[in-house]
Amino acid sequence: MKVTKKGLLKLDAKDTRVGNFVFTEEPGHIRVQDINTVYCLRISKRMALGIWLENILGMGEKGHDTLKTWVAVLWSVLSPAPDDGYVQDLLKAADSALNRHPEWYGIKKDATEEEDAEAVKEVREMAEFEEEVKRLAEKEDEKENGQKAQ
Repeated sequence: MKVTKKGLLKLDAKDTRVGNFVFTEEPGHIRVQDINTVYCLRISKRMALGIWLENILGMGEKGHDTLKTWVAVLWSVLSPAPDDGYVQDLLKAADSALNRHPEWYGIKKDATEEEDAEAVKEVREMAEFEEEVKRLAEKEDEKENGQKAQ
């Protein structure tokens, strides 16, 4: 997403605008940002939320109402300055969601220690892979910027 000199919003092919928010597909992440660029959030595609967002975004315009509702909830949860009671209430709600659908979060109730160790290993390998991709992309950007400067 870019803003032109005239103040017009210009979306890239990887951007999806839903109301006043733009969802951008990035390598390993989805970025959610308001059109005024006051609010920005990056969500890993490895998280249950990232997987859910990818699926909803893949629905095209059919998913826009769901995304509008999600952003409205997110905005209302993140906007207040939190006191201790607010934080405790949010943690209870999050715990309740985890307990309702543990499989969404990769939680196996009867997992063996070996299965847990394998799951941790897979997550580490994925994180290392993403870091390597990011490092290579940054290196490529540095090359391009160096060539432009010459």
